[in-house]
Amino acid sequence: MMNARPGIRRFGRFAATWPLVAAAFVGTAQPAVAADVPPNPVQKPGWILDRHDEFNGSLDSSLWITNYLESRTPAWRSKARYGFRNNALVLRIDNDQPTYYAGGGKMKVSSIQTGQKTGLHKGSPQDHTIPTIWKYAPRYGYFEIRGRTSARSGLHAAFWTVGKQDTPSQSAEIDIMEHPGRTPRNFNFNLFKWSDPNITQVTQSVGTSFDLAGGMHIYALEWTPTQIKLYVDNRLTRTVNQSPAYASGFLLGIYENAGWTGNVDPNDPRPKEFVVDYFRAYRKAG
Repeated sequence: MMNARPGIRRFGRFAATWPLVAAAFVGTAQPAVAADVPPNPVQKPGWILDRHDEFNGSLDSSLWITNYLESRTPAWRSKARYGFRNNALVLRIDNDQPTYYAGGGKMKVSSIQTGQKTGLHKGSPQDHTIPTIWKYAPRYGYFEIRGRTSARSGLHAAFWTVGKQDTPSQSAEIDIMEHPGRTPRNFNFNLFKWSDPNITQVTQSVGTSFDLAGGMHIYALEWTPTQIKLYVDNRLTRTVNQSPAYASGFLLGIYENAGWTGNVDPNDPRPKEFVVDYFRAYRKAG
């Protein structure tokens, strides 16, 4: 993620039929409002549901850790602020939330992640050691959220991955949906190599026909041994012909004052939110 530390910038084949299948389930799904894309059915043709959290009033503690890259900063500074509304997770930046780093900077973070390790994600800075815990770290599959961001300067929200770093080179990152709030209709789809010599870095901005803060939309990654594919509202949108060859964890987060997203308006009220209806992970059938 581009928010890794102060001063450093980092950055279908069923596409045609899936919206019709999803529409058939609208009557049994969470009601949609104007500009919302309806949720998909849980079952996906050609895929087996591996893990999921529908965020119906609680977090699945067997899946999520609620401290963001805790080894970098005191535990209380890394703790996510979150709640639930209309059977969706709401990650928040609050007025009284501490800054992430004790030694300086204005960044605030609320993030949940499927694993942790001392030095995870580029390895620095380090405040203390933490146990290595991987609650979910797949290699390859199909991964999907339905969510809505906040569109504000100085803010971004992201659905992304980080390599487990069983070896230092297993460090590549996929930004499936990284939305800088100052660009309401564009988000980033990136592949960062970091210490992986087998990855060529790819960064790209993805334009949409909608305001990412204006309603719930579906963002998904299909990850194979040779490609990563981005789906937006069940349509194949981007393909990168390379991929990390090792297990990775997943993160959902909202970040303020990360250093690359512009200045925060001091009159802009908090809380600022990243709303996520569900997280679903699939493995290939057969």
